[in-house]
Amino acid sequence: MLPSINASLAFNTLPVLLVIVPLLLSIAAFTRLLSIRHQLVIGIPLIALGNATGAWLVDHNLALVLDGWLLGGWALPIGIRWALEPTSLVLLTLTTVVAIAASLSSAGDRIKRHEYWTLWWLMWAALNTLWLSRDLFNVYVALELLSLSAAGLVALSPKDPYGFSALRYVLVALIASLLYLLGVGLMYGTHATLDIDLLNERATSDTLHAIAALCMTLGLMMKAALVPLHSWLPQAHSRASPAVSAMLSAVVVAVALYWLWQLWLGPFKMLSMQPLFAFLGGLSLLWGGVNALQQTQLKRLIAYSTISQMGYALLLLSLSTDASSHALAQQGATTLLVAHGLAKAGLFLAAGYLVFYHQGDQLQQFTGSTYRLPWLWAGFALCAASLVGLPPSGGFVGKWWLFMGLWEQQRWLSATVFLLGTLLTAGYLTRVIAIALRPAPLPLATACSYAGLLPLLLGCLAWGVGMTLVIQNGYLALPSIDRTTRYFALPALLIWPLILLWQYRHPSPPSRFFAVILWLTALFHVIALTSQDWLTFYTALAWLGILGWLLILHGKASTTPQAGRTYLAMMLVAEVLLFAATASMALQGSLAFEKATFASLSVATALLVGGGLAIKSGVLGVHGWLPIAHPAAPALASALLSGVMIKLGVLGALRLTPDNASAVTAGEMLFYWGVLAALYGGVQGTFSGTPKTVLAWSSVGQIGLLSAGVGILLLVPGNDTLRTLIMLLVISHGLAKSALFIGAGQWGALSGRQRRIIGAGMTIAALTLVGVPFSGGLYIKSWLTYAISTQGFAGELLTFASIATAGAMLRYGWLLLKQPAADAPLNTAPLVSRWLWAGWWLLCASAWLVPLIWQWWLPYPGSWMAANIKALGVITVSGSVAVATLYRCATFQVKPITLSPLTQFPWRQATRSRFAWRVERQLRHWPVIGVMLVSVSSLFLIIYL
Repeated sequence: MLPSINASLAFNTLPVLLVIVPLLLSIAAFTRLLSIRHQLVIGIPLIALGNATGAWLVDHNLALVLDGWLLGGWALPIGIRWALEPTSLVLLTLTTVVAIAASLSSAGDRIKRHEYWTLWWLMWAALNTLWLSRDLFNVYVALELLSLSAAGLVALSPKDPYGFSALRYVLVALIASLLYLLGVGLMYGTHATLDIDLLNERATSDTLHAIAALCMTLGLMMKAALVPLHSWLPQAHSRASPAVSAMLSAVVVAVALYWLWQLWLGPFKMLSMQPLFAFLGGLSLLWGGVNALQQTQLKRLIAYSTISQMGYALLLLSLSTDASSHALAQQGATTLLVAHGLAKAGLFLAAGYLVFYHQGDQLQQFTGSTYRLPWLWAGFALCAASLVGLPPSGGFVGKWWLFMGLWEQQRWLSATVFLLGTLLTAGYLTRVIAIALRPAPLPLATACSYAGLLPLLLGCLAWGVGMTLVIQNGYLALPSIDRTTRYFALPALLIWPLILLWQYRHPSPPSRFFAVILWLTALFHVIALTSQDWLTFYTALAWLGILGWLLILHGKASTTPQAGRTYLAMMLVAEVLLFAATASMALQGSLAFEKATFASLSVATALLVGGGLAIKSGVLGVHGWLPIAHPAAPALASALLSGVMIKLGVLGALRLTPDNASAVTAGEMLFYWGVLAALYGGVQGTFSGTPKTVLAWSSVGQIGLLSAGVGILLLVPGNDTLRTLIMLLVISHGLAKSALFIGAGQWGALSGRQRRIIGAGMTIAALTLVGVPFSGGLYIKSWLTYAISTQGFAGELLTFASIATAGAMLRYGWLLLKQPAADAPLNTAPLVSRWLWAGWWLLCASAWLVPLIWQWWLPYPGSWMAANIKALGVITVSGSVAVATLYRCATFQVKPITLSPLTQFPWRQATRSRFAWRVERQLRHWPVIGVMLVSVSSLFLIIYL
């Protein structure tokens, strides 16, 4: 009997702890019976205990909780019922966590106004009531209490001295409440009950129910700040104190959206308004994102982000409830609300401290702020990454499950808007972080404050939600080392230790943050190499894209900011393509590599995967970031990007093309496209103006060779020789290109004698890329030509690619020789250490020798001497052409023909658009708000009729 007694006792005390305690504390604050400190000491543990009790009841006695509390002992349909469901429990827990963090933040800010804490406890009580209530009129009362207390808290902010923002909030909330109450009256007059579960059984799809649904939907849309009824939110959220903004964006807006779910997944679902919610959800998502992208104030940017993120959750109502994917999509939308609440609360709390520290809200004031407030910005970055959906955060899991519902139900337009919204979210949040990462105009001491711990904690919780769900559902597989991993790990084992030691001994750039990013990049590179399922591999790729951007930002060139923006923009496009592919692959079966192949995927999924991997690798057509990013990045970063990171796209293609896979006919087109890329990259490199630009275009050409090999492998997946040759080319190119980038970066600091030593090593690496006689590069290219020719393709085309590569390498050497030498001797020259250069020489020699070792296991099938004579001819021809070109340009003063790279991403131009700003100003006027109400009503009636 004891367990039942304990359960009954816990059941009966739950409403007391969650609702009555904050109400009593509100009275205590108003009458000043308790100090603020005592209010927090009493209230926070009791409310947390009530939350924990609810979780225990749901876990152990779900039926008792679902039956609920009949307030006053009145039975249904007259009585008022409260209940606790798994979804409401999750959102109740979100409220508890965010409210505790916000309460501690308010206490830390020393807010001692008793009227503030009176309204604070009232708001908390109203929120808990809304999560528990199942009666529509009870919801109305709680919404009124919530709106009035929240508006009062906004009015108490010093940023709203005349109360204009609070007044607008109150008026909008009153209009919304009247609309909602009108719908409630219609429902009660029809069914004589307002219990939502009873209404779910009795409601029909007649005109009266449609009018009630329209009124209640308009009211809740205004409270949830959904476009076009959102104009009150940016001013209210941006002017409120940080703790109040956190509560408003995290849970106050979410509770109105939650009740939209309850109504349209319950009594009103027969009205079939999926097109309306698809339109409104997509509109909120895009409009909020576009406006956030052009903001110059941090808190307004985060406020518009809330409008955008609510659009994701509204898309749940655009899905058919009869489909099997709806349950997963609903879980995803709930997870998204939780992750958004935690992340958005963390962002607003961080923004509050940043505004206080910098005495301003303008984004440009935060320049260099990461170096003064590292822990605060770490929390900001974690929250932002979860909001974007970087795996395996809670934001990623929620978006992934919701997107799977859109994909399975073939809501292609909504899915496209979904992905565009993700790009916008990444755009405006990374813009803030990029400003904070710029060098500080004035050196200031690092500020240490415990205020930065709250955003960091909330960010960790947002990530913890996602990782817990990923592990519980068994999405991630344990790492493993197979044959492919060993091939790709060989250059990494030589390149990574050298670069990490180089940065440790001779920091270049001298930044601890750069060193941390290098170590994180190494970690995720290892995860990518050893992953045995697509989700783990995609997670590593997503992280490496962000880390690559952070590495590029440490460059000192004037083009570094634009290069970082271009690289990031293209990586984000790749992420959304791979994200969509991940959802589709999960719906089609398994995420394990042994079951997911290019041949088994649908055409759309294969195109998404191929497009994302192509951008990551820099395949011709989506290669624009390579010639822009490499010249602007630090030498060590370029060595990593070209030596190991761009090869991960090839690794993904090989993983999805196992030995037992079926042939893919698109491989033929990829082969010829790869040959064209090899020629194009070599020609562009030959006419480039800086050594690092030459190497960047050379990488485009070498990726073209790899693409050509992968194309043939798609046609004959069982050709083990061709697979081995592709991986040997990865090894040789990675080692040689890393050595050349490091050498180019240090070349300006070398004296004449040092240049002869280092130049010899770079000559070895360059000649390996060309494929000169008796080199490992020649062995690979000769074998590759033979293997392709035996499949009926023009393998001899690779000879022209070798000529183009030779021209690029000659240009690289010529540009280096034109640079003046340093005067410092070897033992005092900066950035020179003999044992580090010995490791660098090992890279050069390994690029030449390692492929030749495979002659023991994989002898060249033709005449090796004939292949070397042919290579000598290629060198002679390419050298003659290069000399003739230089003579022609010098004698006749004719500029060489240059081929433009992909246009740089117009990041700044995108943020300067004034159209959205003008429209947004008009939406604040009351007549326009009335027009928007009529417009949404008209759209509703059109769809209904």
